[in-house]
Amino acid sequence: MKKGSQQKFSRAKMPPSPRSPSSPSLTSNMRSRSLSPLSGSETLPFHFGGQWHEQGEITDENTMLLDYQDHKEADSHAGVRYITEALVKKLTKQDNLALVKSLNLSLAKDGGKKFRYIENLEKCVKLEVLNLSYNIIGKIEKMDKLVKLRELNLSYNKICKIEGIENMHNLQKLNLAGNEIEHIPIWLGKKLKSLRILNLKGNKISSLQDVSKLKPLQDLTSLILLENPVVALPHYIQFTIFHLRSLESLEGQPVTTQDRQEAFERFSLEEVERLERDLEKKTTETEELRSAQTRFLEEIKSQDKLNKSLKEEAMLQKQSYEELESNLNTKNELLKQKTMELMRACQKQYEMEQELAFYKIDAKFEPLNYYPSEYVEIDKTPDESPYIGKSRYKRNMFTTESYIIPNAQTIKIVRMEPDEGEQLKNEHVNLRAHMPLDIQLEDKEKKISAAQTRLSELHDEI
Repeated sequence: MKKGSQQKFSRAKMPPSPRSPSSPSLTSNMRSRSLSPLSGSETLPFHFGGQWHEQGEITDENTMLLDYQDHKEADSHAGVRYITEALVKKLTKQDNLALVKSLNLSLAKDGGKKFRYIENLEKCVKLEVLNLSYNIIGKIEKMDKLVKLRELNLSYNKICKIEGIENMHNLQKLNLAGNEIEHIPIWLGKKLKSLRILNLKGNKISSLQDVSKLKPLQDLTSLILLENPVVALPHYIQFTIFHLRSLESLEGQPVTTQDRQEAFERFSLEEVERLERDLEKKTTETEELRSAQTRFLEEIKSQDKLNKSLKEEAMLQKQSYEELESNLNTKNELLKQKTMELMRACQKQYEMEQELAFYKIDAKFEPLNYYPSEYVEIDKTPDESPYIGKSRYKRNMFTTESYIIPNAQTIKIVRMEPDEGEQLKNEHVNLRAHMPLDIQLEDKEKKISAAQTRLSELHDEI
């Protein structure tokens, strides 16, 4: 850049600092120029059109800086005032807040109470000019309804972040000088499309990247960033002029064609290189995204196959479960049947063992002429098991006891010797009597053996 333009902008960057010492007489003279608006006297001009920055911030810069120094000193002792509807009506002399178009709540050089919160302005829907400078406001809030606002002055407060004004699409002038702002939000250049004048003097902005965020503001004609760390960076002026093509005034000085040419010569090649790097980066990112997309599609296909196989496996498992459940129910029924058969076999075996015992007992009592009744039907007997004292055989029906007369009778003892024929006949009768019993006993033993075999088979099946 040429020497003349450097000297021109250097003069704009060297206003007296509020922290630099000044003479008492000059200080008193400067203080006498700014009076409180609430006391009925005139305030700093804040007019739309013309040279707003020259009248309000540049032409009387020494007065503004000294007033700001007094304002900071008074803030430590100032109390808190509150914005109420009654106060707004009193200042504007308007009972209907919906008709208020301009409101001045600046408390410059007022050592009393100051406003800390922005509140009770929701009904001022037609408000176009709002001045809240020289207060102790810490946050921009509750201004969503002020969509018709064209001028907003929040200078010399304690604001740390630009927020709460995203809906102000008609805003043309924004004064945030003398705050504690460190960054310019990226949405400011995208949403405040009507912004023409921006004053961020006396804040803590330190990056040229924040300046480049204002590039979408096609109507921005005036920008003030004095007393920010960013103005001390090399090539700050050329960088700002190159990126903000619509600027007509920077730091209170007009932007000439020569300034634009020097900025273009300084940053055009760098801009092309940056764009090439960005293009290469975007191309790499696009390729990575395509490869990632291909990989994701393959994963989705494999996942679909896996899901399909899992569904088929689930169906097979469900069928297998149903079959197993059916088999289990069938086996349970079979087990119940086998258990009943086993119980019946055990009962039958027990009955057979009882009968065998009774047969053996009856065989021992044969000399007493105990014979089974010929008319007893075994099939019609109850199924309950026999027990001692309840035999299925009765005494000989022909053996009876007669009445014994009380008188004694003479007994003649005669030895009876059977002849040979009668003896053979008796043996033959005895043989005939024992043969059925032997046959029945043999049958019973066979049945018991068969029952034991069946019982062992049932045990094996269980």
